[in-house]
Amino acid sequence: MKFDDLSIPTYIINLEERKERRAHILEQFKGRPEFEIRLVEAVKHDIGAVGLWNSILNIINMATANDDDVIVICEDDHEFTADYNKEYLISNVVDAHMQSCDVLNGGVGHFDRAIPITRNRYWVDSFCSLQFAVIYKKFFNQILAEPFLNTDVADLKYSEMTSNKMILYPFISRQHDFGYSDVTPIHNEERGIVDFMFARSEMRLKIYQDIYDKYIALNQ
Repeated sequence: MKFDDLSIPTYIINLEERKERRAHILEQFKGRPEFEIRLVEAVKHDIGAVGLWNSILNIINMATANDDDVIVICEDDHEFTADYNKEYLISNVVDAHMQSCDVLNGGVGHFDRAIPITRNRYWVDSFCSLQFAVIYKKFFNQILAEPFLNTDVADLKYSEMTSNKMILYPFISRQHDFGYSDVTPIHNEERGIVDFMFARSEMRLKIYQDIYDKYIALNQ
């Protein structure tokens, strides 16, 4: 299947003063016409997670007004991995839609249980990390209606809201470690934790994929 003419509306959350992050994220999407980039000014709040959630609500309202069928929500610390390519992403976006997916995540720092749906796409019961999330239209209204407390965390909130969530492996996205976070305090307290979390998730999923490959080989 060819995807030459497809372009996914991609909403990027960025605080105006975080100019180094803005430069970083714009460079990530340079020369990638499969993404229709829309920079969104982040909502400021004393509690970073609340500001992030309010930013997500603003994006969902924009996407609803634009009649978008599927969107990507990106935080400005997203960076593409060497495994990214357009066909890999879009074919999985299409196939996940056919399986009633609400959220397809491009890479995560943590997950609990995972079940392989295909060699490269896994159902998970929960995840953390929202630097690159594909959100489908049928999930928009649920996001808008969901209460969000000062003690809530945006990625865990997604996990609570729907069982129809998947992640890609190999990851197409990781968080770039700027050495600080406007949302997650632990990232400011423990140096290198972002890289460690993503490496651990990738190691776990590699085991799942190896088992999947062995099972398929045995049944061919």
